[in-house]
Amino acid sequence: MNTAKFIDHQIVHMKPGKIFSYQDIPQYSGHCDAVVKALSRKTKNGEVVRLKKGLYYKPEKGRFGDMSPKDSDIINYFTLEKKKVVGYITGLALYHRWGLTTQVPCEVTIATSKNKREKVDVSGLRILTIPARAKVTKNNTTILQFLDVLKSVDQIPDTTSEEIIKKLARKISSYTNDEIHEMEKLAIDAYTPRTKALLGAFLETHLNYYSESIHNSLNPTSKYKVFVSE
Repeated sequence: MNTAKFIDHQIVHMKPGKIFSYQDIPQYSGHCDAVVKALSRKTKNGEVVRLKKGLYYKPEKGRFGDMSPKDSDIINYFTLEKKKVVGYITGLALYHRWGLTTQVPCEVTIATSKNKREKVDVSGLRILTIPARAKVTKNNTTILQFLDVLKSVDQIPDTTSEEIIKKLARKISSYTNDEIHEMEKLAIDAYTPRTKALLGAFLETHLNYYSESIHNSLNPTSKYKVFVSE
């Protein structure tokens, strides 16, 4: 099967709304020029829509014409790779989703293991990707999100640090012992001393759990300013 017919076959069986890049076409590595030309033809006849250089989607047909990809499909493109989780939502979009701020984000920040910074507008949704502090997996995304919130606890708009701490205290009560230990490890390996110190104080205050590993990772003479009351 030649490249053009191969791409025809792939697009016919592709789910409407799916976003894909050149690299998602198996033959791209050996036939990059042919893949680019084939997708260019597909774009001209309306079978696929070009979002930006190298990024396309198969439009879903609606009553009033072609429909743009759903926000969830766009976010999945940047957080999943071959059905494996490689990224997660962070920043203001995360704070809003967790009910920590009423401010609605104008863009969605995604921390990704791809170690790549990218800023794109996809069907009206602005995406900013940043390198994740640790390798992202299906099992550690909410842990990394918790640490990201803790890191920025006194910088989240339209709220107070005390309110955020109260909400985080309720959230952490659903974490298992294994997840708490994973949080300790990730904090020690990938986050700033200030975040580690705050996590240690948080665990001691709200879970009555003294983290010796966090304590030992900190400089005993250092002090960290956090705008949170006792």
